[in-house]
Amino acid sequence: MPKKLPKQPRRIRKAEEPVQEVRQGSVDAFVPEKPQGRPLDSLGRAGLPYGVLVEQMQQGAAMIDSRGAIVYCNPSLADLLGAPRAAVTGLRLQELLDPADCASCNQLLLQSQLEPCGGEMRLRRHDGSQVPAHFAFHLLSSDKSATSVLITDLTAQKQHNELVSRLQRLQDEERRRIARELHDTVGQLLVALAINTSAIKKEAHKLSSDVARIVDENAEMIDEIGKQIRAVSHLLHPPLLDEVGLPSAIRWYVDGFAQSSNIQATIDIPDNLPRMPQDMEIGVFRAVQECLTNIHRHSGSSSCAIAVLQDEKSLHVEVKDSGRGIPEGKSLDLMLLGGVGLRGLQERIRLLGGSVEIRSSERGTAILLHLPMPGPQSAPQRENVA
Repeated sequence: MPKKLPKQPRRIRKAEEPVQEVRQGSVDAFVPEKPQGRPLDSLGRAGLPYGVLVEQMQQGAAMIDSRGAIVYCNPSLADLLGAPRAAVTGLRLQELLDPADCASCNQLLLQSQLEPCGGEMRLRRHDGSQVPAHFAFHLLSSDKSATSVLITDLTAQKQHNELVSRLQRLQDEERRRIARELHDTVGQLLVALAINTSAIKKEAHKLSSDVARIVDENAEMIDEIGKQIRAVSHLLHPPLLDEVGLPSAIRWYVDGFAQSSNIQATIDIPDNLPRMPQDMEIGVFRAVQECLTNIHRHSGSSSCAIAVLQDEKSLHVEVKDSGRGIPEGKSLDLMLLGGVGLRGLQERIRLLGGSVEIRSSERGTAILLHLPMPGPQSAPQRENVA
């Protein structure tokens, strides 16, 4: 029988309590410790354990007064700024930001007087370089004289997002290239082969019956290969997506899906949907493609429905089925630990600034995508694929 792990010592559990309270947002103040070991005046109920925690945390932390001046910053924030703590203390928070973000900062500071809030802004380092960062504001005192600011460096996350986005663009470009090669090279060779076979068929009376039958079979196989090549080419990169737009491309794919899977499919999508940036149209198309693939493989549903709705600010896509549903409590696991296709769908939509939501019951499953609509100036230059 394996030995039970010993319980954590009481002092360790006690030391972890401040960490949990910080995570839960119940910290009332930052209390830094002076070199002599005496804490500065605290705000609210917070005590020395919070000061030690904030001093050692890797996330940047600051406390600002009612005028927006920094009265405390932890070592991590000083390191992020590349400046000594003494040089940061006394500055207004806006002095650490890109000037273009000052208006957003003022708005967040006002909002923080009513509720915790946060947003992304650019932090200016001592050497003049800028760091993308997330700022979280939380009011510390009932008289609104002090506010905490937690600052998270987003550089690594931005680099990861850029890498993933670049890989997806390369994948889409490679699919487009292969689709073009299939159409322009293999497709043209099949056309030439079909023409030659047709010429032979005209001389079929000079051939034996067995050879004439083989020629007919070859003509049928060439025709079938041509259809398969066109289908694969269009799945790799639907030409309708470039030429006409998302509604036509989705209708074309759903019609083909319904025929090949014997799953009844209904579509509700506006014809006047405006053109969107190419990566957004490709992202929505691939998402619908992945959702329908999962329905065919896993749901056991005999029907599905695809709906695309647009409002002033967002595009909403819903793909639902009437299948067996997802077992209770498994939806989150699917998003975190699901197959490559579902994770890729979620990552692609997230990089477009959107979100993915799963709703499931015994009546079936619905996957909802929410994406911000771009402005008219975002209309893309498109490369047509014949």
